[in-house]
Amino acid sequence: MSETSIEQSAVDLIKISTDQDFKILTEASTLYLTDRYNSDRLTDLNKTIESVKDSKIITKFLIKQINELIQSDQPKVVKHFQSNFGLDESKCSIIKSILEKYAEELRKIKFSQTLMISQLVDMEWKFGVTASTNYIDKLGQAFLQIKLVYNTGGKIESRFMELTLSQFYSFLLEMNKAKSQMEYLS
Repeated sequence: MSETSIEQSAVDLIKISTDQDFKILTEASTLYLTDRYNSDRLTDLNKTIESVKDSKIITKFLIKQINELIQSDQPKVVKHFQSNFGLDESKCSIIKSILEKYAEELRKIKFSQTLMISQLVDMEWKFGVTASTNYIDKLGQAFLQIKLVYNTGGKIESRFMELTLSQFYSFLLEMNKAKSQMEYLS
């Protein structure tokens, strides 16, 4: 089943659900986003939503939609549900009231997603020249492969990039600017 048809079936289920069931599922979805690391809370949420028919399809849909829209403000979220999915006024008012209820927690999520800064731990690089390719204009071009190793708060992660020389020089210029600003501030 494609993602679009799953979304459509979730929307159809939402439209025929009672307002009370929809409120339970919307609140459970929002609580999952705001408190997803509390296993006791997740167990309670699962027990709560099991009482609602077709709850898993609707809840997955709501979690996905609310999570994608966390970065936007609340009126846009309600308009999104109204215009994109054709939800009636009562369902949209339920979404609005629940998002108002958990606005502070959702703002914290938005803030934590925006200010995720990692410490660069190590950087490795390799210089190369393209020796064979299907594209004649790419033959003989120099490139740089970079491995960035950084700490994301207790977890070490690696990212790989491949840059042309002009992209590398732009990257180097930006890194030198950042270095000089950090030296100036310290």
